[in-house]
Amino acid sequence: MDAFFSYFEGDSPALQFIGKWGYIIYTKRELIQMYIHLVLAAVFPIYIGAHASLRRPPSAAVPKKSKDEDGEDEEEAKIEGMTPSDAIVFPILAGITLGGLYAVIKWMDDPKLLNKILNVYFSGLGVFGVGKLAADCLNVATTFVFPNVWSSSKETYYIEPLLSQQVTGSVSRSRVQVHRHFVEDKTNPFPGVLSAIRFPYFVDKKLWAIRAALKNHWIFRAHLHGIFTAKIKLQLNDILGFVIGVATIALYNMNGKAWWLTNIMGFGFCYGTLQLMSPTTFWTGTLVLSGLFIYDIVMVFYTPLMITVATSLEVPIKLVFPGPKRGSMLGLGDVVLPGIMMALALRFDLYLHYLRKQRTTSKPTIPPRAIEPDTIVRASYVEATGQWGERFWTRRAKKGDADTSTVADGARFSKVYFKASLVGYVIAMLVTLVVMNVFNHAQPALLYLVPGVLTALWGTALVRGEMGLMWEYSEDGEWGLEPEKKDDGVEVKKEKNSSDQLVGGGSSEVGELKKTADEHKHHVFLFSLEAPRTGLEAKTAKI
Repeated sequence: MDAFFSYFEGDSPALQFIGKWGYIIYTKRELIQMYIHLVLAAVFPIYIGAHASLRRPPSAAVPKKSKDEDGEDEEEAKIEGMTPSDAIVFPILAGITLGGLYAVIKWMDDPKLLNKILNVYFSGLGVFGVGKLAADCLNVATTFVFPNVWSSSKETYYIEPLLSQQVTGSVSRSRVQVHRHFVEDKTNPFPGVLSAIRFPYFVDKKLWAIRAALKNHWIFRAHLHGIFTAKIKLQLNDILGFVIGVATIALYNMNGKAWWLTNIMGFGFCYGTLQLMSPTTFWTGTLVLSGLFIYDIVMVFYTPLMITVATSLEVPIKLVFPGPKRGSMLGLGDVVLPGIMMALALRFDLYLHYLRKQRTTSKPTIPPRAIEPDTIVRASYVEATGQWGERFWTRRAKKGDADTSTVADGARFSKVYFKASLVGYVIAMLVTLVVMNVFNHAQPALLYLVPGVLTALWGTALVRGEMGLMWEYSEDGEWGLEPEKKDDGVEVKKEKNSSDQLVGGGSSEVGELKKTADEHKHHVFLFSLEAPRTGLEAKTAKI
């Protein structure tokens, strides 16, 4: 390679510049590869976790069909919302925890026992974190092999499990005999060119059975009067994901805690956390990140706590990257904390998408001169998670044609704020790595990530003139309620779209408890597993 770079030693400044930096990149290629690995590993759980956290925004109407295809009510995911006080509480709790771990490490000299205790704790959590991630990945892979709809350049085909057929035209589950055109040469459940393969009848039957096994779900119910009640929906991929989670944790503890197993567990923790936590509002998230921004600086630059704990504990609370010297590491907090703001930005993008689809209608009044405010008509919500396979197979569908609308259309919306935050995060991470390499000292990543993400988000809102809308947006479960006048003139709050709330329990939780009580009011002990109805499928999993 030295002979190759000698060609760039001419008199041309451009050639000298190219040769100089080309040589530097070549000599530091292992370090650069490690940094690329680090950036991609940090972005991966944020990207999939943010998309898995999507749910119906207040600007969208509840779908007309509000039940799963097997007749079970859909359950709105409950997430933990932050409050402005968390900007003070989080750094204090983090400092107390970090200080306690540091004191224990110094007192024990050898932290082997502490590592064992923490590994048992995180291994238990890791089974569910990795299991959930694996199950959702399997479900997404299933949508590529067995999508619900796919398109050619001329036609859109709908997979009909009830009749084990592919059909064209609009599909109505309640009236299966109308609006359907059977495609005689497509008897298997595969999309694309594979759909034209004519398998023997028994093979087609097996393929449809495999598809049903992967997409249908079973309902596990357990009830003991006055003690507990549980209802869990299970798919085959959920069981396989749990097995993968158990196998991963077992291998992690028996295989010397390999770096790639540590990272898989870290991905699972980040993926689950991004779906369970929300900053509630952008300004609350800004306050929380600002508090942790100061905390990170103090703990890295002015105390030995952060570096000592991170290097002493061999637990999956960090992402590990092999490379030159001792490699590198990234704390999960540097992924999750900016990630919850980035996930909020993606949900805000979805809110804006449906907000732009709203229209107003004027209602006739009696008498005609009476003033009646315009009615806002909201577009019906289409599921935005888990449709990766359908998006891929319908990419050639005709755009803007109502007759060719598919389930994949819910995942197609402008992601301006999410992409801006993603760019800000990547740039800030690269700056962190450059500074760390120049000064040869560990850096508090939040020192760069917090300004990078927040500047990208608020700067985008300022440029687009949406600062006020971004400031007002909230996921507290109250925002999105409109007053409704009763006969006595008293105004009460009525939710625009449904009784479900985005964050916390509230009225939706009370309703769920009442419904559960009604279901089991005559049961003393119940333990059951309900099989899916023939031909009906579960909702697509998240991601």
